[in-house]
Amino acid sequence: MSENTPESSDLESWPSEARVDASFEPLIQKFMANRKKEITTMAEAVSQGDFETIRKVAHGMKGVSGSYGFPAMTTAAARLEQAAKTADGGSISRDLRTLASYLDRVTIVYEET
Repeated sequence: MSENTPESSDLESWPSEARVDASFEPLIQKFMANRKKEITTMAEAVSQGDFETIRKVAHGMKGVSGSYGFPAMTTAAARLEQAAKTADGGSISRDLRTLASYLDRVTIVYEET
């Protein structure tokens, strides 16, 4: 894993900074808003026991987060996807809270390539 990707299961220890290609800057506000909507969608799905929706949303989040340069978010989405496959509602709820906290506190640093 890269140094910016959390390795431990303690998601709170994740870095509060993400290094993103500067060409994505015009897209980041919408990107972040969409991720927050996805967290809401997954939270509603877990309360309904709809693990297939969680799996699908987390899978999509995993892909797009990696493309945009958010390795911590990619890791969280992968964890959510796996937890959905085993219908582990407790882990999903916990990881969704942590992911929401990460989105609220992450600082984005734009880098020229």
